[in-house]
Amino acid sequence: MKFAREVSGISHGVSLGLLAALYVRDSLALSVDVEPHVPGLEPSLPVRVPAGVDRAAVTAEWPGWWSDALEACTHGLVSATPEDATALLTRPACRAAVLALKPGIDELHRVQRPAALPIADVLSGVESRIGRWAQRVELHIVEVPVEGLLWERFAPAHVLASTRFLNDPARAAPALRALLEDLV
Repeated sequence: MKFAREVSGISHGVSLGLLAALYVRDSLALSVDVEPHVPGLEPSLPVRVPAGVDRAAVTAEWPGWWSDALEACTHGLVSATPEDATALLTRPACRAAVLALKPGIDELHRVQRPAALPIADVLSGVESRIGRWAQRVELHIVEVPVEGLLWERFAPAHVLASTRFLNDPARAAPALRALLEDLV
């Protein structure tokens, strides 16, 4: 995961594992329904099914991969390369798709720069409001470059947020404040 900043147990970054899953989903134009719903990547990708990739098999495996990739985020299990993710060990069709689409996945990950968030300022404001220092706060914000406004809590201390949402201070700061108040 690329980290933008870490303050008092609070981290924010881009997950290669989630980015790879979304890249495969959008490149192959998979019709998958999972919770939380995550819109398409922004900018959108052209549909491309590389030779040797079984789109139907990837569609069948993808929801489990997504679920396991989210779970890996909650445990800080990050692989150095997208094809080596634990979530792909039992999903050969998804792994084959990742390998076939790896140059695009790597490029998308390379150009991602996590949004600048006012984490320290918001935490300081919460501490002032409650009248004490926050004890060790754990919060992990996983940024995904998808269309629209996404701020979805997928575990007690984990949020999936769109770049567009995080780049909007009028939305990001209040959402961050509400979440921190819940966690402090």
